[in-house]
Amino acid sequence: MSRYKEQLIIEFLSSRGWEFIREGSLFNYFSPPELLNLPVDFEIEIPKYSKGKSGFDYYINNLIKELSSILFFDTKSDDLSILFSKDDSILKYRIFDAETLDGTIPFQKHLESLEGFKKVLSQAVTFEITKQPIFGAAKFEVDSYLNRCRALQTEKGSYVTKLSIPNGEIYSTVSVLDANGINTKLFDVFEFIEDEIFNTKTQIEINENYIQDISEFLNYELFHSIKDLYSKPQINNIELQLSSVKQFRKVQTTKVQSRIPYFNRYLREIKNLLLELVSLEATGFIKRLSSTSPLHSSNNEVLIVAEIANTQETIKVILDSEEYIEAIEAHKHEWAVRIKGKARQGKTQLSIKELELFEILRK
Repeated sequence: MSRYKEQLIIEFLSSRGWEFIREGSLFNYFSPPELLNLPVDFEIEIPKYSKGKSGFDYYINNLIKELSSILFFDTKSDDLSILFSKDDSILKYRIFDAETLDGTIPFQKHLESLEGFKKVLSQAVTFEITKQPIFGAAKFEVDSYLNRCRALQTEKGSYVTKLSIPNGEIYSTVSVLDANGINTKLFDVFEFIEDEIFNTKTQIEINENYIQDISEFLNYELFHSIKDLYSKPQINNIELQLSSVKQFRKVQTTKVQSRIPYFNRYLREIKNLLLELVSLEATGFIKRLSSTSPLHSSNNEVLIVAEIANTQETIKVILDSEEYIEAIEAHKHEWAVRIKGKARQGKTQLSIKELELFEILRK
């Protein structure tokens, strides 16, 4: 059985501007895009795969060597071997700060950048699945996506991290994921952040109209995870690349650290407005009951621990007497509770200021 897949090779060439010119009995022939500045009669031939014939992989290995010498991007033969053999994308991020010019990176900075990128991928999955601007939840989908990611051999040149990430359909326990849609959305958001945060020279007024205008890109947790990717490891210059048989994308951001204070203000204003517009929905468990006189009070405080947007959060809720008595039972039997309402961000926890739903999920 062949390692390479003829259809993936043809998709790759078509997405890079190569044109199909004719079909022979053994080969399909393609001409290059003009931007490669190759001779007018230049063409490459792709053998037709046949189970009964040998030599297909040998021919494609030679084709990969030829393509890697003439392409402006996707030039690594290792990358082409992956793209031609399975429906995955290759994601690279290159840190080219002063301390990485020799191809090494401080260990702690490396760990923080990896953890930051894992968080970015998690939030990209959540955003694409839920379409919510804040408080999205997609734990099973996130786990299914991340389980399909693999670290690849590191490249030379400043400091490059390279990952193989899924590109086709992924079947989780609850739904089917379009990995290509997730990857495309991630780079749409990277480009939006590059333009809106790092390249803009005008003051942005954040209001409901602005929220509506950027809804295609807006996910607070994804924005915040991108900011953390830059700020926690103190990355100042970064280049991101996405390569698949369907597309090639590149985003390069420089002088990041000087814009982090503005990024923080932007995120704070975005979140404050979203908290006014979007209700928090969460399912979790009661951590603490604080009322001393629930039967005679309508101000009974309960702390609930729940996973929100792939992060464990503590939520303070005020219940009336009847709800509080139900909360006691839920705490006693370790039953989950579902809440919904407008939230307020405190220093260490969220508070529900307008409770819309309090429901016990009895086992």
